[in-house]
Amino acid sequence: MTALIRSLCLAALLAAGSAWAQQQPDDTDNQQPTPATEDQQNATTQLILQKLHMANLEEIEMGKLAEQNGTDRVKSYAKTLETDHTDADRQVKALAQKKNITLSDSPKNPEMQKKMDEAKSRFSNMKGAEFDRAFANHMSMGHKRLISMAQAWRQDCKDQDVCSLIDALMPKLQQHAQTADQLKGPVPMGRAPPENPVSR
Repeated sequence: MTALIRSLCLAALLAAGSAWAQQQPDDTDNQQPTPATEDQQNATTQLILQKLHMANLEEIEMGKLAEQNGTDRVKSYAKTLETDHTDADRQVKALAQKKNITLSDSPKNPEMQKKMDEAKSRFSNMKGAEFDRAFANHMSMGHKRLISMAQAWRQDCKDQDVCSLIDALMPKLQQHAQTADQLKGPVPMGRAPPENPVSR
């Protein structure tokens, strides 16, 4: 890989910001997360920490939005997202400080920021069950994509501090993805057949 191509790939990854900011609220259930690329496997410590930081900020913000616009079905999950990703971001920022790395709270690419703002605007205009479904799909795809990237980073990890951080964060990310998948399913209430059917 030439230096130019590598530079462009890294720039594209940095511009991506949040791992799931590009996902549309109406993601279909049968979509699969994008597999990790070779460039993700060769990511630098700064790139990994920046991606994790942006992902945490997105999750915290989406959790707050879900508490406002979602039903009770997703509010408990939303609170868990806020708590877990606040803790995760504290760990990410602590490691960045240790490595003398400055993290940005916004994408470097203006176009990516525009896409993120548009996605947030769409979610802000949703309420109730409609929001629940879009939110669950968004969280499922986003977490699976981040897990895929983190696993690729871990396989090629050369910084032991980063390796340990990924190991520490992975269980929560997997748990979040599993819960989102459960929330994507139909609401259980009203699905059971009547116990005492009325006969004529």
